[in-house]
Amino acid sequence: MDSFRSILKKRISIMGAVNGLAIIFIVLTAMYTRKASSTDTSDMIHGFQVGLALGIEIIMIMFIAKYNKALKDENELKKLHIKENDERERFINDKIGVVGFYLALGIIGVATVIAGFINQIIFFTLAGVLIFMTAVKVGLKVYYKNKF
Repeated sequence: MDSFRSILKKRISIMGAVNGLAIIFIVLTAMYTRKASSTDTSDMIHGFQVGLALGIEIIMIMFIAKYNKALKDENELKKLHIKENDERERFINDKIGVVGFYLALGIIGVATVIAGFINQIIFFTLAGVLIFMTAVKVGLKVYYKNKF
C-alpha cells in the first residue's frame, strides 16, 4: 500500500503543476486578447481556450481532492486501489484503447488551442475532431460497460 501512496503523491504533484500551467495559460490568453482586435469568432475561440483550461483545472482539482481523501483514510485508499486494479475496468480500457485515445485527445486539444492563435479554419476543424473523438470515446465506454 505504501507504493500506491507514493504513486498518488506523484499524481497529486503532477496535477498541481498542470493546474498551475492552466492558470498561467488563462492569464496569458486574457492579456493577449485584450491587446488583439476582438471579433465574434476570436471571442468564441478565446472562450473555447479558456473553457478548456478551466475544464482541465476543475478535473485536476477533483482528482487532487479524491487522492487527498484517499491518502488520509486507509479504507478510501483500499477502495481506490481496488478500483484502479479492477480487471473488468482494465479489460474495458484495453478494449477501447484508452491510453492511445487519451494521448490523441491531449495532442489534438493542444493543437486546437495553438491553432486558435494562428488560423480560425484549422481551429474549427480541430475543435470538431476533438468533439467527435470525445463522443466516440464516451459511446465506446457506455457500449462496453453494458456489454461486459
